Amino acid sequence: MERNQELGPIISGAIVRTENTFKAISPADGSELGRVFVCGEAEVDAAVRSSETAFVSWGKSTFGERADRLDQIADILKGDLDWFAENETLDTGKGIGESRLHVNNCINMYRYFASVIRTHEDTFIRYDSGSASIVVREPLGVVGLILPWNAPSMLLSWKLAPALAAGNCAVVKPASAASMVIINMALRFQEALPPGVLNVVTGSGETVGNALAGHPGIRKISFTGSSAAGSAVGAIAGRNIIPVTLELGGKSASVIFEDANLDRALQYAILPIASSAGQICVSSSRLLVQDSIYDAFTKRLKAKFDGLRVGDPMDLETQVGPVIDKTQFDKVMGYIDGGIAAGAKLLSGGKRVTGGICDKGFYIAPTLFGGVTPDMAIAGEEIFGPVLSVLRFSTEEDAVRIANGTQYGLGAAVWTKDIYRAMRVSHALEAGTVWVNDYLDNGAGSPFGGYKKSGVGRELNKIVIDYYSNIKNISVANVDEAPPIF
Repeated sequence: MERNQELGPIISGAIVRTENTFKAISPADGSELGRVFVCGEAEVDAAVRSSETAFVSWGKSTFGERADRLDQIADILKGDLDWFAENETLDTGKGIGESRLHVNNCINMYRYFASVIRTHEDTFIRYDSGSASIVVREPLGVVGLILPWNAPSMLLSWKLAPALAAGNCAVVKPASAASMVIINMALRFQEALPPGVLNVVTGSGETVGNALAGHPGIRKISFTGSSAAGSAVGAIAGRNIIPVTLELGGKSASVIFEDANLDRALQYAILPIASSAGQICVSSSRLLVQDSIYDAFTKRLKAKFDGLRVGDPMDLETQVGPVIDKTQFDKVMGYIDGGIAAGAKLLSGGKRVTGGICDKGFYIAPTLFGGVTPDMAIAGEEIFGPVLSVLRFSTEEDAVRIANGTQYGLGAAVWTKDIYRAMRVSHALEAGTVWVNDYLDNGAGSPFGGYKKSGVGRELNKIVIDYYSNIKNISVANVDEAPPIF
């Protein structure tokens, strides 16, 4: 990413300059990356109208034409993978290795939905010898895609790929804290798409996001973010009676039984906390460890946490980067202080990391709490930072009760060598994704979404085409004579 860029909303393939801007700040060192022009209601309306115009032809394109465009987007990403990854790291502070992985996941997502729509078939249903139905899927029109700041490129692909595959045009609203990467990506995607098929609007969620969700020209909203914000967006969209997909907060539990492969469980207990500095909606921020192995496992975990390398996310040796900004830094530190005050045992971290680049950014030492009980805020509320709470359990029933004892239900994991136990517990856990002896392995084709306040709908799988389609039943009589009804 070039420094000192002036970027902003993209309407009909071009950047639009407005009166107001905000600074794009690097979480790594606090430096200014550039400035982003802020939309008003007029720009939101212009973006939607542009996409409505583009939809006249794009909505009539063939499945093969759309698939080819998606493959072109994948080719653009593959051809300049390192540049896209560097944009993501500069804007979000996640490690460069993780950003490369995310861009690869984007490539797979666009290719996956290209193959889904290329091989799509409508359904023929025969009622009897005299009549039948043809079930077809038609695009909705213009859809609004509202993104978070933690994994902007990847989450754009989760939404944009199926939206375009189904024949819709899209207006994307990136998070203010990670707008540059999405604008740069959308500019490059213009090479593969007709003007207006993909537009971008910029600004705060409270103004621009809400204006997009409530615009009468929008036919669907897909939102990823906090449960509170998702509830507000869903209510606004509901006024226009349009479908909404919400991928929201989480407080996922990893349940480690005494017979688990503890070496593997140890690594995957750390991964969701170190990755993106724990700023992952599905991060397993609750670790439930069986009594018989609790002390030994927690001791090993502490040693690992103490040795994690915190620093510059552009350095491949770095294992934990910064949180996104001061607001998030203060929130996470508040939870850490609250955990200590509630009686949890601070085993590692719990402080700001200083020295070198860390003096200029928002770095928190990976924090490990033991002695956590389910009633503590750090055990029940989404922290969205590098904080792991370890809780004890004794029986399988205890583990399920504790794991399900939150308002969230996004992800969970079961660690055991007993396949029968693995299946029992997986079915009992209230979560949209349950990993067995694994974590965070979610590729194209694997449905992703939550139970309870973790959201509504699913992403990643071919079923999402239905979410971006009007499903029409055409009932046909195969006889010509008049029936003797009256």
